[in-house]
Amino acid sequence: MAGTPAARRYAKALLELAREQGLQETVGTELARVAEVLADPSLRQMLALPNLPLKTRKDVVEQLGTALSLPPLTSNFLRVLAENGRLAIVTDIEKAYQHLLERALGRVRAKVRAAAPLSEEELNAVVDTFSRLTKMTVIPTLELDPELLGGVTVEIEGRVYDASLKTQLQRLGETLARQM
Repeated sequence: MAGTPAARRYAKALLELAREQGLQETVGTELARVAEVLADPSLRQMLALPNLPLKTRKDVVEQLGTALSLPPLTSNFLRVLAENGRLAIVTDIEKAYQHLLERALGRVRAKVRAAAPLSEEELNAVVDTFSRLTKMTVIPTLELDPELLGGVTVEIEGRVYDASLKTQLQRLGETLARQM
C-alpha cells in the first residue's frame, strides 16, 4: 500500500467518515483533485516548510476549498491536515485512500503488459482469470512491451505473474545451460 504510516492513518479515517455519509467515491474524486493542485512543486515545497504559519496553511485550504467548490467533509479534512502540518502529504494520503477504497469496493488494479495489442476476448480472459484468483474485480491497465516477444505479464499489488515468451525462453536457456 502506498504512502507513509501517517498518510495511511489519515486515509483510513477519511474513508470511514466518507463511508458513514455514503460518499466514499465522491470523496476519492475530490481528494484526487486536491492532490493534483497540491502536487505543484512550488506549492508543495512551501507547504512542507516546518515554520509555515498556521494562518497561511489555513488560508491555502480556504482558497483551495473555494476554488474547487469542495463539500464540507473534504474541506474539514483539509483543515485538520492544515492544523496538524500535514498538507504536504496530501498526495500520499490520496494514494492510500484510493487503495483502501478499491479494497473496500472489492476492486484491484492490474498492470497487464503484452507484446502486441490484445483482443477484447483475450483481455477479458486475463481479467476473468485474475478476478477468480484474487476474488476481486480486476481493473486492468494495458501496456505494450514488444520486448516480451509474446504472452503477457500481470502485476497486481506488487506481485508479478509472468507468462511471457521472453521469460519462457530465458528459463529454457537456463535449463539447457545447466544440462551442458
